[in-house]
Amino acid sequence: MKRLSSSFMNMVLSLTIIALVAAALLAFINSVTQGPIQTIKQKNEADGIKSVLRIDASEEVKVSEAEQDGFRLFSVSRADGSYAGTAVRSTDKAGFGGDIVVLVGFAADGEILGYQVMEHAETPGLGARAGEWFRTASSSEEKQVGSFSKAFFGKPDPAGNHNIIGMNPGTANLTVSKDGGDVDAITASTITSRAFLRAVQSAYNVFKGQQADAATSATAQHHE
Repeated sequence: MKRLSSSFMNMVLSLTIIALVAAALLAFINSVTQGPIQTIKQKNEADGIKSVLRIDASEEVKVSEAEQDGFRLFSVSRADGSYAGTAVRSTDKAGFGGDIVVLVGFAADGEILGYQVMEHAETPGLGARAGEWFRTASSSEEKQVGSFSKAFFGKPDPAGNHNIIGMNPGTANLTVSKDGGDVDAITASTITSRAFLRAVQSAYNVFKGQQADAATSATAQHHE
């Protein structure tokens, strides 16, 4: 019985030591990789901002960042000081698989210049098509999809309205056509489409709100 107890204690001690060593290794690896991972994320975000605002990747720009109600806004100006647009990072938590994070670029008048889906947990081949679906066709064109989508669905979808580039959420009805809106949902992925469009509309609302706040502030300063 004494030998059994001794063996059990040795086993517990060994497992404890292994757990402590593993935890220390994980902490060390995390500390080593955290910096590079953050750098990569920042670069991807910077590249995404230029992409959604149709700015050449090599062009030098100035980015002013702000946060409002959980949204991140990136106001961008060119080297000559001219306004290039604002990119807004927006999240909708009601996608089919969870959060959908979208970066949307707006011109001064609210026109959508571009977008990127930054994060999602949607079904591959279905909801995951949001990254290309909403910028690939108009009512007079055949819906073009990528080779990955074609592998799942074969032929491209028929013509329809689902290209949001160039639309202005202030004047267009940025909801799916099934709900009476101006945009066709992704085939078999209405929930994802609704979440994506809500994220874009929310981004626009915050963008216009920031513009209104800036105008109010400028007017107040002028009167002073």
